[in-house]
Amino acid sequence: MRVGLIANSTKPDAVSAAGHVLELLKSHRNCGALEVMEPAAPAQLEAFKPDILVIFGGDGTILQAARFIAGIHARIVGINFGKLGYLAAFSMEEFGRNVDLILSGNAPETQRMMLEGVIWEAGTSPGEPDRSVFSCPALNDVALNAGLPFRMLDMRVSFNSQPTVSFRGDGLIVSTASGSTGYNLSAGGPLISPELAALVVTPICAHSLSFRPVVLSADGVVRIDATRVNPGTMVSFDGQVNRPLAAGQHIIVRRSAHALRLVENPALSHWNMLARKLGWAQNPMA
Repeated sequence: MRVGLIANSTKPDAVSAAGHVLELLKSHRNCGALEVMEPAAPAQLEAFKPDILVIFGGDGTILQAARFIAGIHARIVGINFGKLGYLAAFSMEEFGRNVDLILSGNAPETQRMMLEGVIWEAGTSPGEPDRSVFSCPALNDVALNAGLPFRMLDMRVSFNSQPTVSFRGDGLIVSTASGSTGYNLSAGGPLISPELAALVVTPICAHSLSFRPVVLSADGVVRIDATRVNPGTMVSFDGQVNRPLAAGQHIIVRRSAHALRLVENPALSHWNMLARKLGWAQNPMA
């Protein structure tokens, strides 16, 4: 079993914990090659080809690494040193209790669907095809945000090449089930079970009482044309990679060819985690 370790270098406790786990794994019977890795180093990942990546940080560290990891099919184990920790589901103590199960390859895991978001620009002359100007994978979401000076955007949305709605608002979020507990949830979107492969389309502050979030098949394709933008209008990929959207450009979001293999904490279901960390479905306090 080839094991890579990735620690968020801005969190001293995460770096220290990675050092302790490195020493622990050196003597483990199921652990072969070990390597300390950078979260955004595709060449290093491709050369080492880990079977398991243990990531020390928060969900943001996993989101950063996911853009480079999914294509090599390694299993991800997240040890949480962030705030909520939906993706980084283990504490150090829980990892220690489950290390044998994890390294045996028998720990539960989910295949987390990822997105591919592409910004397109129309051809400059009649008959010239549209051209791609930027593309990026995302594990949680691809979001269009109004940006400075924060005037509402005018948007057209189509599903599977079928025009559906035009509306005004502060933007639009296309998320996965993994991302449904993030930006999508804050914008009033639904919670989706992480085992479900789906696209969730959620408006941000739509100037309408009738545009509600929509759940689409994972094979769906979402196109967003912003017919009026602001100078600061941005397309955000997992809230980490941001690119401006200019007039005449559009966004297409679809399922990525790669999924993220995420090892789950066997002692904590997704719904238990939501109840514990967000107070989901709990009764009001007396």
